[in-house]
Amino acid sequence: MALSSRDQSVLDAIARQIAADDPALVRDLSEHGDGVVTAERIHSTWDAWPVALIAICLAVFTVVLLLAGSPHSLPHTAIR
Repeated sequence: MALSSRDQSVLDAIARQIAADDPALVRDLSEHGDGVVTAERIHSTWDAWPVALIAICLAVFTVVLLLAGSPHSLPHTAIR
């Protein structure tokens, strides 16, 4: 999104004021690059942990259900 000429002039005035007040800050910030800034998210290996945790919980729950009861203890024959 492009800035209006008024907004750009205000930002330029702020930049000039900061440069006048704290030249060391301007020097330090200028060392960090001058490319286009994007808001892309960098995916990491930890992004899938909630899905893995849910899968592990479901697997444990399934095993517990299978080991907890026997088919003979169910009240109705249609459920067995």
